[in-house]
Amino acid sequence: MISSRSARRCIRPGGQRKILQRRRLGPKLRAVQLFDLLLGHGDRVALTADGRDHTYGALADAAARLAATLRARGLAAGDRVAFFLPNCAELAIAYFGCFAAGLVAVPLNPRYRGPEVEHAVADCAPRLLIADAALLDRLDGARLAALGIAGVVVAGGPAPTGTEPFARLLDAAPLPAPVAVAADDPAVVLYTSGSTGKPKGVTHTHASLRRTARHQVVSQALDASDVQLAFMGIAYIAAFAGQLLTAFALGGRVILLPHGDPAAVVDAIPRHGVTRLQTGPADLRDLLAHPAPARAALATLRCAIAGGERIAAELHHRFAEWAGLPLTEACGMTEAYNYAMNPPFGAKRLGSFGLPTDGVTLRLVGADGRDGDEGEVWLRSDAMARGYWNDPAATAAALRDGWLVTGDLARRDADGWYWFVGRRKEIIIRGASNIAPGEVESVLTQHPAVAAAGVVGAPDAHDGHVPVAFVQLHPGAAATPAALRAFASERLAEYKVPVRVVVLDALPRNVNGKLDRAALAARSSLSAA
Repeated sequence: MISSRSARRCIRPGGQRKILQRRRLGPKLRAVQLFDLLLGHGDRVALTADGRDHTYGALADAAARLAATLRARGLAAGDRVAFFLPNCAELAIAYFGCFAAGLVAVPLNPRYRGPEVEHAVADCAPRLLIADAALLDRLDGARLAALGIAGVVVAGGPAPTGTEPFARLLDAAPLPAPVAVAADDPAVVLYTSGSTGKPKGVTHTHASLRRTARHQVVSQALDASDVQLAFMGIAYIAAFAGQLLTAFALGGRVILLPHGDPAAVVDAIPRHGVTRLQTGPADLRDLLAHPAPARAALATLRCAIAGGERIAAELHHRFAEWAGLPLTEACGMTEAYNYAMNPPFGAKRLGSFGLPTDGVTLRLVGADGRDGDEGEVWLRSDAMARGYWNDPAATAAALRDGWLVTGDLARRDADGWYWFVGRRKEIIIRGASNIAPGEVESVLTQHPAVAAAGVVGAPDAHDGHVPVAFVQLHPGAAATPAALRAFASERLAEYKVPVRVVVLDALPRNVNGKLDRAALAARSSLSAA
């Protein structure tokens, strides 16, 4: 049950607040260059990471020094720089250093294994890789060099021979002014799994990200007093655009924590006066498994947003009991962050992913191509990604006459609220992370004993869905499920590795000879038990 205290904490005069927000944004967000978000706030604390406070002025100075170093080394506007980093101050500096230099930032999932890193590097051809010392053992320096990486920079620990320390990038005098960029110039490439094959590079521009920040400030009813707790990775769109950029757009503060430490989250809320946090279902379950703190310890918390997958009713109820305020469910994707959400302050509808966010228009397109009250979600916004890096076919399939085709199926009730129905795509969402069945299948069929593989999602109480693999072996070949899982774990991020591998005499096929995923899905829940 939500206390009257928490109810007072959540209800604010919406209309008056929105007017103040639009006035407070002023001319700043009419600019394009993302580096400008760091300017004008001086000694205000922008980021707390690794136990240290970093002011806006200090971040801007460090980013400008990094930008000057990269430009001096011959990197030109539009060149890419890849990051293989967990949540840390160096990641924030690297982002804004790239923005200042007119370079394109390519944050890679720190859970990636070597082949996944190599795929992204081959796809977008970054000149430089900035990696965490603890992740170096996943990388093959010779292969990266062959793919065009001119150097590896190491943060978070000693730099081995053949690499250089991150601090060396900050030795130059600051770049006098950020490089001018056009509105449609790319700023980041975020790799995300689609419904088939390898991850695609979602390309956001300086303008699309500035507009994302502007729209989220309004939709989330944010102001400069808000303190964001980012414990999801800022290598992902949700924490990067939804927390880091929106906070910096207002001169607010971000508390950056390592991913997957519920105790640190609970400790940070009262320690730093956290007002906002954002999470996915799996992280939410981990948080709720932690002993509930004293209610007074969470008194500063105003709003908690959850998305990335449908949020079960029991999680809503448990969080309200745990924190003393309701969970705000939202829906989004890397291509268009947070396109719908429940109101952060005010009435919510349990099970609905809410109403279109600021600047977003939604339509539901049926199988017959006509709009209705149920169908596939198509959206239009000035904050959408411009497409997929180096993939015009995928871009053309996703962007149609100015509309982004999401693959999400939903219905709209009489009051205009949206309710999730299913997914047109075969994507598996584990926690808040996407898994492409085709990518996992491709890895499994690299094993010499495997003739064919099929991967489907099985319901899971903690993660929402988990991958289960069915394999058909070559005649006379032998391989145990444990060996096949070990083979996959060497080539895939841990969350993509099937929780169970089932060996079949033959994979089921439909009348057209294609893999019958429906038949596998029917078996998957039993197989994952």
